[in-house]
Amino acid sequence: MEETKTLYFIEQTKNIEGSYIEIDTVLVEDSKEEALQEFNQLVSEDCEKSFGYTLNEYQIKAEKSFFQKLISSWKNLPAEFYRAMKVITYQPLAEYQA
Repeated sequence: MEETKTLYFIEQTKNIEGSYIEIDTVLVEDSKEEALQEFNQLVSEDCEKSFGYTLNEYQIKAEKSFFQKLISSWKNLPAEFYRAMKVITYQPLAEYQA
């Protein structure tokens, strides 16, 4: 059974070469307040080589179990896993450029 849920992704731009942009997902949260708090903490502590961070809001439609798996193990998920979701809306909420 599919459901629609809003998730918040904190992403870090690691490398830019021409039109190629390398981005690491730093955190996935289901709470906007917690995502904003973590984003602000990362921005204030940024000491590694980075082009900056973004906090993005995604409205996603997927199987119910998909969300539990995504939140619990997002660091180790292969690209195929992300193909199992349908992004309905996307909105950047915050951006920090180093």
